[in-house]
Amino acid sequence: YAHLDVTDAVEGSSAELVVDPAARGRGLGRALVEAVLAQTPDGRLRLWAHGDRPEAAALAASMGFRRSRVLLQMRRPLTAPLPQARLPDGVRLRTFRPGEDEQAWTELNNRAFATHPDQGGWAVDEVHLREQEPWFDPEGFFLAERADRDGRARLVGFHWTKVHGGHGADEPHEHPDGTAEHAHDDEHHDHPPIGEVYIVGVDPSEQGRGLGPALTLTGLRSLQQRGLSGVLLYVDESNQAAVKTYARLGFERHATDVLYRRGSSDG
Repeated sequence: YAHLDVTDAVEGSSAELVVDPAARGRGLGRALVEAVLAQTPDGRLRLWAHGDRPEAAALAASMGFRRSRVLLQMRRPLTAPLPQARLPDGVRLRTFRPGEDEQAWTELNNRAFATHPDQGGWAVDEVHLREQEPWFDPEGFFLAERADRDGRARLVGFHWTKVHGGHGADEPHEHPDGTAEHAHDDEHHDHPPIGEVYIVGVDPSEQGRGLGPALTLTGLRSLQQRGLSGVLLYVDESNQAAVKTYARLGFERHATDVLYRRGSSDG
């Protein structure tokens, strides 16, 4: 089957497709991509491939798609003791307050991800939508504050965690960029709960002071205290600074998703 989403007029349509392993090698993947392309409004298409498989790469290249983005899923266990989180001087932590923090958090998020193709440019409405999700828990949404010279607290970082599992195999899985998809075959959400480092962001003025790792560890400890035995996160492969930071915190690569693009600007 193939699923097509044509709702993003800015980035273009997106799709994902699956072919049963027993039926591969018969041209079904190509036929599905051609059918999806025929239904796009303008010929642009973003195609997610789950797993960095050479067969998918070859099919994409033969049909004029370019490799655009690589999204890593990294995991680590929570069964071992965690290092102590060390906050920079003058920074304190608290949890998110629904009805109060949406605007300030959105502004901070957009500063932290100003150059990110998906995570930047959020509107407050996108926070409100996530507050309605069954996984939303403000007690797992940590905010870092620094007092300005006038004594007012200013948000300078955050770690938004979530928990997957225990909701059945059809629960959608959401990337940090907001794109929802169903879990990989080995990740159906009828498994025991697993935590997620959903989003970690640091104000550009605070970067390089250790706030990011401290926020990450704070969220990991919270998930550990909830009795979870493992945690996952998504990160762009191109963000090598983040990949290395997470590796130092004990995360290892677990899965890879590749985004291929085709459109008029690609020739």
